[in-house]
Amino acid sequence: MSEPQWAAQVFGSLPKAWPLTRGWTGEWMTIRGETWFTRIAPHGDLGNPPIVLIHGLVVSGAYFRPLAALLEDRYPIYIPDLPGYGRSRSPRTWDVPSLAIHLADWMDKHGLGGSVLVGHSLGCQVVTMLAIMRPDLVRGMVLAAPTVDPVVRNGFHLTLRGALDIPREKQSLWTIWIPDLLRAGIRHSLSMLHLTMVDKQLERLGDVKQPALIAAGEHDPIVPPRWVHDMAKRMPNACARILAGCPHAMTYSRPHALAHDIDAVIQDWIRET
Repeated sequence: MSEPQWAAQVFGSLPKAWPLTRGWTGEWMTIRGETWFTRIAPHGDLGNPPIVLIHGLVVSGAYFRPLAALLEDRYPIYIPDLPGYGRSRSPRTWDVPSLAIHLADWMDKHGLGGSVLVGHSLGCQVVTMLAIMRPDLVRGMVLAAPTVDPVVRNGFHLTLRGALDIPREKQSLWTIWIPDLLRAGIRHSLSMLHLTMVDKQLERLGDVKQPALIAAGEHDPIVPPRWVHDMAKRMPNACARILAGCPHAMTYSRPHALAHDIDAVIQDWIRET
């Protein structure tokens, strides 16, 4: 099987700008009646903690391919599609606490205690919830472009910010995002957006004790630097980083700076323990 055919099976139809090794597998697993699809590269250095990548709203984990390609030789990597997203089909509409509870179950099944959680956008809300619910699963976290900026008044306001981000991204991102949106359905996606907005993340940030790097792109209209710095101040053990030239989906459009910072902060955490 050629690399494009193999990569398409695991990540979908994507350009070859970010090649992956053949060690990746696509796994299907049913937990509590919900079927999970996960992209797994377990061949990284086992002396380093596993990295679990948690995607944002509507989109599946497929858009982590560029970032994963830069980290897969250093770390075991797991990229689940959360229930109701991507290939993890579900008739339910999931709020943030439910996603965190089921993510904990999925991590337990894979023996992923003490992992580094890398969340993007909505995925950051799930990660902060998981860090409080199950601190044993989260050694540290990287929150990339974390939603929701408290200044955003409603889902329409957030959508307008998202529209401003579109021309700043690599246009091939929409070959992932649009099929994922259609797979989820417009009504379901709007319901998930509402649940993102009503999640009371601000109230729990002070209880997130694990070390955290909070990163945002300089050119991200959805997650401005002001909010990233404020979020870091609300957490006991967090620091903020603004990545020059990066848009919202830095995991896909500008992954190199984020991958560098992820590796650097994990190695710092290892040296401190």
